[in-house]
Amino acid sequence: METSNDRIGKPLVLIGTFAVLSLAYFVGTLVYNAFFHPLSKIPGPKLNALSRVPYIRHLLKGSTVDNAVDLHKRFGEVVRISPNEVSFTSGETAWPEIYGFRTGKMKGHLNMQKDPVWYPRPLNGAPSILIANDDDHARGRRILSHAFSEKALSEQELLLQQYVDQLVDRLKEVTSQSSQPQDMTKWYNWITFDIIADLMFGEPFGCLQDLSTHKYITLLFRSMMGFKFGYILSYWPWAKKFGSLIIDPSALEKRKEFLNWIHGQVEKRIERETQRPDFMTHILAHNGEKGATLSRDEIDSNANLILVAGSETTATLLSGVTYCLLTNPDKMEKLKQEVRGRWNDYNDITLAEVNNAPYLLAVLNEALRYFPPVPAGFERRVGKGGEFVSGYYLPEGTAVSVSQYPAYHSESNFKNAESFVPERWMDTPEYANDKKSVLQPFSFGPRNCIGKNLAYAEMRLILAKVIWSFDMQLDPQDRDWVHRCNVMTLWNKPPLNVHVKEVVR
Repeated sequence: METSNDRIGKPLVLIGTFAVLSLAYFVGTLVYNAFFHPLSKIPGPKLNALSRVPYIRHLLKGSTVDNAVDLHKRFGEVVRISPNEVSFTSGETAWPEIYGFRTGKMKGHLNMQKDPVWYPRPLNGAPSILIANDDDHARGRRILSHAFSEKALSEQELLLQQYVDQLVDRLKEVTSQSSQPQDMTKWYNWITFDIIADLMFGEPFGCLQDLSTHKYITLLFRSMMGFKFGYILSYWPWAKKFGSLIIDPSALEKRKEFLNWIHGQVEKRIERETQRPDFMTHILAHNGEKGATLSRDEIDSNANLILVAGSETTATLLSGVTYCLLTNPDKMEKLKQEVRGRWNDYNDITLAEVNNAPYLLAVLNEALRYFPPVPAGFERRVGKGGEFVSGYYLPEGTAVSVSQYPAYHSESNFKNAESFVPERWMDTPEYANDKKSVLQPFSFGPRNCIGKNLAYAEMRLILAKVIWSFDMQLDPQDRDWVHRCNVMTLWNKPPLNVHVKEVVR
């Protein structure tokens, strides 16, 4: 006969057995990850191999890049930063092997696809070219590329000039009335968002006109801050139960609001007649050409991508180069001499002219190295059969990237890597051994940034006209500005306070 003790004892035995098996599985997984996993031969801290906790701790803190720099200094060019993630700074081999065209020695190798944990699913179900599969990416890029061609860029010069002139005029106006330092991070955001919105939708945000940040730009920045939580939930779905403690509960609604605004802006632009060519002019003219078509939802998704990629990153670079010049007065003086000596008149500064100013180009190249707008890596996933990168075998499913900031600040790639030295890009013998091909701020291969020519044009024109027009001095409180920047997918930048004074001629 079964007693009450028996009835109680059997469940307890089952619970105990389950607990023991669970513990054994957990311990077994840790031992496997640390010593028997195919990535166990990749250098790195054992704790990172055992658990994702150390990486996520840095992700939440905004110190992933600082952590990667430290790990690469300790362990070398290849580091296992989490149980299934590997970071490379060996750019000469890693760029082509991870991101490059599958030709030559890479012929027959599978393209590595974007790591989905870093890219939120589109709310309208239509991926942009950033996250589309290879076929859909190629189809979308064929249509969008017309908007970013050299011909299109030359047609857009008048618009670019108008906004740069507006930036200079508004700065003159404000600084003539006040001696207070100006937050140049904010000013650069204003101009780049105004430009990209006008090119995309036929009308700007009006930031420079109103001297204020448009509410949808603020909404955009807030939504981008939430991308790290998508990463966490991809690996730890159970964390959703505690999401309201760390995630703004209204984040999804804000993202929906922003995308609804994008849809409305695209709709207005499609319905509007315009004589001035912009991005939508080219998209509509070539949509459906040679069988390549973007759906209405895909146009929205790509408009969202272009708005973000074509503004914040350029503003970040301009903030970074301004800081670097103001903390290296000898470099600033050389740039002033070139810019103010090369052009006697402000209106002589054109897109063609800024392409022929060697020190200006060197300064911007060095800023892209020293303070890359995308500081982490463009993560990819290794496909079936695994892959070798920089001599290391990586099994299927490994997340892999070239970590840009660590690669560009590595003495293995660049001499005096922690110094701002534009001369390294001017064939100076001292820097002849720098591995210049490691610098790939716009990514590499068939998925490199479609808008890099526009970005180069903007940053060159803006910096040249600002340096021609103003003397600048960094406010003493911001001497450590670069060390107060942290990474929340992209750079999260504090105000860059600069005393700005119009040059009197």
